[in-house]
Amino acid sequence: MTTEAHKFQVGVFVIAATVIAVGAVIWLGASRFLESTKRFVTYFSESVQGLDPGAAVKYRGVPAGRVERIDVAPDRQLIEVVMDIDTKYVAALQGDETLRAQLELSGITGLRYVEIERRSGDALHQAPQMSFKPHYDVIPSARSSFKAVQSALADVYDKIMQLDLGGISADARATLQSVSKLLQDERINTLLNNFAAASQATQKAAKNVETMTTGVKIKPAVENATRATQEAQRLFASLNQGVKGEELGRTLDQLNQVTVSAQQFMVALQSTMARFDRTVGNLQGLTEEIRHQPSLLFFGEAPAARRSGDGSGQ
Repeated sequence: MTTEAHKFQVGVFVIAATVIAVGAVIWLGASRFLESTKRFVTYFSESVQGLDPGAAVKYRGVPAGRVERIDVAPDRQLIEVVMDIDTKYVAALQGDETLRAQLELSGITGLRYVEIERRSGDALHQAPQMSFKPHYDVIPSARSSFKAVQSALADVYDKIMQLDLGGISADARATLQSVSKLLQDERINTLLNNFAAASQATQKAAKNVETMTTGVKIKPAVENATRATQEAQRLFASLNQGVKGEELGRTLDQLNQVTVSAQQFMVALQSTMARFDRTVGNLQGLTEEIRHQPSLLFFGEAPAARRSGDGSGQ
C-alpha cells in the first residue's frame, strides 16, 4: 500500500513538471510572436565568430532587439546579419546617417553582440560596398574595436619588419668604433693643448692692454678743456666790452690758466695715443706670427711670452 502511494506521488510530480514546462515554452513563444518588431540588416566584412542567432542588439547600450539570422551575403563576400528591432527604437534608427553597427565582446566569455552607436571620422567610411540589393533596411557597419586593434598591430608589425635592423646595428657598431679610435688618437690631446695655449695667450694680450691703459683718465682732461673754453669765451667777451687798467692783470692771469689747462689736455692726449700705439704694435706682431705659422694654434707648442719695449710682460 505504501509503495502504490509513493508511485502515485511521483507520477503527479512528473505530470505537473511537464505541464509547467510546456506552458513556459508556449508562453515564451507566444510572447516573442506577439512582439512588435521591425527587421533591419547589416553587413560585415570581418569574421562574426562569437555572434549567434538570438544575440542581443543594443542601441547605444540599451537592449533594442536580437539577432534573427546570420548568413553569407548574396555576393559570397560579406556576412549578412538580420536583426529584429523593437518598434519603439525604429524612429531613432531611421534617418540618422551617423549610426553604425559594430561587433562588441560580451565580457570575457567570447560571445558577441551588435552595438548600434553614433560614429564620426573614419568610422563613417568603413562600411563595405554592396553589389546587390538588400531585402531590409540597412544599418551600415563599422569595424569592431578588436579588429581595429588587430589592424593597428599588423601595421606596426609590417613597419618593424621593413626596418633594416641588421644594417642599423652594423652602422651603430661602426660609429662607436670610430668614435673610440678618435678619442684614443694622441693628436686630440695635442689639439686641445694648443687651444688652451691660444686661449691663455689671448688672455695675456687682454691683460697687457688693460695694464697699458691703467691710469689714463680722459674725463679730467676733457673737463679741463671745457672749462678752458668757457674761460676763453668770457675773456673775449670782456675784451670786447673793454677792460680797465687794474683789470688787465686779472685778464692775463686767466689767459695763463687757459694755456696751462690746454697744455695738460694735450699732454694727457699724447700719453694716451702712445699707449694705444704700443698696444696696436703688440697685436700686429701677434697677428704676423699667427699668419706665418698658423700650425702653432693646433699642433705646435704654445707661443713663448713676448715682452714689450717698456719691459712689461705681454
